[in-house]
Amino acid sequence: MAARVTMSDVARRAGVSAKTVSNVLRGAPGASPETRQRVLEAVTALGYRLNPSASALRSGRRGRITLAIPTLQQPLYAALAQGLMRAAAHTSVVLELTQGEADREQEILAGSWAKRSDAAVLVPRGVDPASLACGEVAQTKSPLVLIADSGPPDLPRVSCPPEAQVKLVAAHLRALGRLRPAVVGVAEAADHWTGACVQGLRESGLRVDDDAVIRVGVPDGMLGGVEAVARLAHAALPVNAVVCHNDALAAGAVSALRRRGVQVPAEVVVVGRGNTDAAAFATPTLTSVDLDLPAMAEGALTLLGIGPAGGRREESLPPHLTQARLVTTTPALSARGSTVDGAGAGPERLG
Repeated sequence: MAARVTMSDVARRAGVSAKTVSNVLRGAPGASPETRQRVLEAVTALGYRLNPSASALRSGRRGRITLAIPTLQQPLYAALAQGLMRAAAHTSVVLELTQGEADREQEILAGSWAKRSDAAVLVPRGVDPASLACGEVAQTKSPLVLIADSGPPDLPRVSCPPEAQVKLVAAHLRALGRLRPAVVGVAEAADHWTGACVQGLRESGLRVDDDAVIRVGVPDGMLGGVEAVARLAHAALPVNAVVCHNDALAAGAVSALRRRGVQVPAEVVVVGRGNTDAAAFATPTLTSVDLDLPAMAEGALTLLGIGPAGGRREESLPPHLTQARLVTTTPALSARGSTVDGAGAGPERLG
């Protein structure tokens, strides 16, 4: 078995000290461009790989990020967790499931994660970030980032603006001639999508009756979508489209409509949100708003000062990134079989 390549081996080949190699790999300033190039060439030639655990021990860092999400049952959160783990690479991601409970999310905001992780990402549900005043969040030495549609300006945040999402949905529905949509939203403190969706659809000229706005209490599985269709049927409104907060609700809505003898998409079209596997493999496949979850994960790491290889890189970030407080992603609409008759799993990308 070949001996493991060490940092000293890289240093000898590059003709520099081991400390210089460490600084270059961490992105620390001080080395000239020529020195950096020699070190990187030596790393490539020798096939050296940094031991993240040992590096964390030497630096006093733990080499971990806490990701606090309500649940893994929701495909949207599961896909986001997967994206963050992939983008963080060698940095471990510790999952903390808050169940959307306000008290547990408040603990995260107060810095409860700082003893076990170097940084944290919070996806709130029970706490509305818009209600937080500047300076209310604990000022720990380690950074915290929100993935939310709103929040105080002093707290770094990643968002896919709901207004941009709704414009895509409204344009698609208008093109299909579906002018009487229902909205299946959620009853959560942190939810800003439901209100933005209703307002945006109405401003685009679509008719959304008050009784056609359904907020479900079980948002993470298909059951909420089934419940929403039952409530719409009871109201006997002539809706010809159902726009859902997430793909799981949309899949439940499609199932409930078909069991009632309603043809999807011939009579009623259904739109989900998240563009998760639940949309791609549903029957029929679901049209869904793509939030660009990989970009959201990378944006959170950028705000934390963590590079694509999983290492801290705040020293090497351009000034406009080190001081950024908000990263937004651009949505797209993946049109599939729940709105376009005969469409397959391969979506038509709109937006």
